[in-house]
Amino acid sequence: MFTNLSKKNICSLMFMIALSVLFFLPTPAFSLGNIQINKGTVLTLTDIDDAAKGGPESSFLNRKYSGSSDSNPERKTLRAMAKSSPGSKASYWAKMGSRFSVLKGNGGETFGRIRITVYGLSCTGSVNTPRASAGKALLKFSVSNMQKNTRSELSLLTATGNGSSPKMIQKENFSGSLDVQVSAGDAITVELELIVTAGSGFQNIPAEVDFYSGKNKVSFEGMRVEVVEADPPLLIAAPAPEQVFLYDNSRCLDNKTDSSLVLKKGENVDDLAKRAKSQGSSETWNDRIACIKIGSNVNRVIVYQNVKFKGKSRVFSRTASNPNGVWSLRGNGWDKSISSISVE
Repeated sequence: MFTNLSKKNICSLMFMIALSVLFFLPTPAFSLGNIQINKGTVLTLTDIDDAAKGGPESSFLNRKYSGSSDSNPERKTLRAMAKSSPGSKASYWAKMGSRFSVLKGNGGETFGRIRITVYGLSCTGSVNTPRASAGKALLKFSVSNMQKNTRSELSLLTATGNGSSPKMIQKENFSGSLDVQVSAGDAITVELELIVTAGSGFQNIPAEVDFYSGKNKVSFEGMRVEVVEADPPLLIAAPAPEQVFLYDNSRCLDNKTDSSLVLKKGENVDDLAKRAKSQGSSETWNDRIACIKIGSNVNRVIVYQNVKFKGKSRVFSRTASNPNGVWSLRGNGWDKSISSISVE
């Protein structure tokens, strides 16, 4: 028989063991879903994990306005209303979204094009802008790539009023799509946002935009992700340990004798316009690099948008997710926009 003290110690020990097991278990990914780069693959996002709402901050000069906003992920609804007073302006917003990550395809595909669609959209509201006062409702859909720091937007609805009577807005069962280039390892955020603004200027009768009261709202059914293009995996013809291969095509292929430029570790090129593509050619490597292969002993490659290592820059290297150091620049803002480069 165990004493009460020993039972207590055993319980404590079991609790510590349980905590240790939980500690070593893999943590869940930030993403609500994963999609492989296989052409035709579809991912449906119906669980919305991010929602926010807000309005203008009060100031001493502009306090005479009212409004509300609401974002309900469970019902997939957005609501917002803004009403100004003479001499004031108000803007309220509500948004919600979801996230997913991109995985390598079954055949080793590392990049492709995906189409993201928000579907089952319905909008009901009103915009009242008497005389010359300003009022507007904007519904937009956006896709952000966290790895590439890029963002694409699509306006789904822009509603403005004009005249003495309110403009009624009612649109049922429509959708909107955005196509974006992706690579394996990308983290994608998709968002739907409703923004309403109302201002009076110097009018006695201010504007009022209402997508909030009663049945007024924006709703949708879900978001769908589809892989519409999946390119074959990049051919890995590895450079020597202290070499970097630079290509004029996004797949790092030697299509022609002048398809690639070879640089060595420690080599710096302050102006790629000084490097001809081939002997006697008038074509140079300025704004032509579209793919990079990095040798195993090269620490990093720094590319610059302008000559003499100026302007926007980015660092490429071998990473845990890209151990071969093969970087396609298509779709990340650097495709054929490099004017100087440093190899370390």
